[in-house]
Amino acid sequence: DKGKPAFSYKIYGNIANYFENETDLVDFFEFQKGQQVAEVGTGNGHNIAGFSLISDSISFYAQDIDIKALNEKSFAKALDKVKKYKSSNTCTFKLCIGTEKATNLPVASFDKIILSASFHEFTFIDEMLSDIYKKLKPGGKLYVVESKCLAKTHKNYTSEEVIGFAEKNRFKLAKKDGKDLNGSSGLYRLIFSKQ
Repeated sequence: DKGKPAFSYKIYGNIANYFENETDLVDFFEFQKGQQVAEVGTGNGHNIAGFSLISDSISFYAQDIDIKALNEKSFAKALDKVKKYKSSNTCTFKLCIGTEKATNLPVASFDKIILSASFHEFTFIDEMLSDIYKKLKPGGKLYVVESKCLAKTHKNYTSEEVIGFAEKNRFKLAKKDGKDLNGSSGLYRLIFSKQ
């Protein structure tokens, strides 16, 4: 194996744009062996491939609604990028295609569910948050990382708006931080817990 790669979105996925360095990312997510973790709206799974570089023995679920973005071929390509840095990967991976209203993830199964630059993609916010709530184990955590999306078709939500939606769907805010990095604006990072 080569040494650790430079901390950038090229290896770690777009999630890297929300953190100052690898330590900042590791401290925020606190991945632990044996956990089940899903990323909803994962695209091609690039972030999950990056997470597998900095964690061990985690069961990752890559979830999206777009089969063109998330499929065995695109996900294998994302994993190939990290293989040269960590050839023996102890993490496991499953792909899951959902709908605009439901993740189709297994119920009460997850320690952590991550939304990285995907909250603004939701058409049915309450339905998705209600579904995500059901998919978390008791005490499970929902992670939302967002910044201002420049695409005119997207509605941007402030951290306060996201907190409002989450609390309406029974989540409790556990942590709020984040600062503008990598040319972004309005960047925030939220952690909610399932009550």
